[in-house]
Amino acid sequence: MAEKQSSLAHQKLIKAVGAAAYRCDSQGRLQILLIKKRNGYWTLPKGKVRPTEDNASALKRELREETGLTGVIEDEVAQVQYITPRRRLPQRKIVTYYLVRVAPDAIALPGAHPGEMIEQVRWMSPQRAMQRVKRRRIRDIIICAEALLRERTQ
Repeated sequence: MAEKQSSLAHQKLIKAVGAAAYRCDSQGRLQILLIKKRNGYWTLPKGKVRPTEDNASALKRELREETGLTGVIEDEVAQVQYITPRRRLPQRKIVTYYLVRVAPDAIALPGAHPGEMIEQVRWMSPQRAMQRVKRRRIRDIIICAEALLRERTQ
């Protein structure tokens, strides 16, 4: 096991950003945007930060490519770190998630950019999103995002 960990320590880190995109519906109820990649699970939009980008630029690009949406980047929600489950060499990945406020009437489109393999996008209540999302780390991001947004209204 120590041999595997030491080999990972020498690999290049993958830096990524993700969006806890939200809006309120016509009744003022909070909605979170989830995406579903082809043959994948429901999750939050995210992607790699290119060498020439800062986090905000990468987040705007990824959200637009995966959903066709734009929004206002707000607070950092959380940062997660994990080892990618690749068939080749595993790599360490750090993803920083941000709240992104989207217009109430904005329409999300699956895979708005050619090459994206997003088959579905859905606005859901945080409770419904928690039921759909299988990965614990993504559910934790949704919980943190909802808590941050609720703090604002108190």
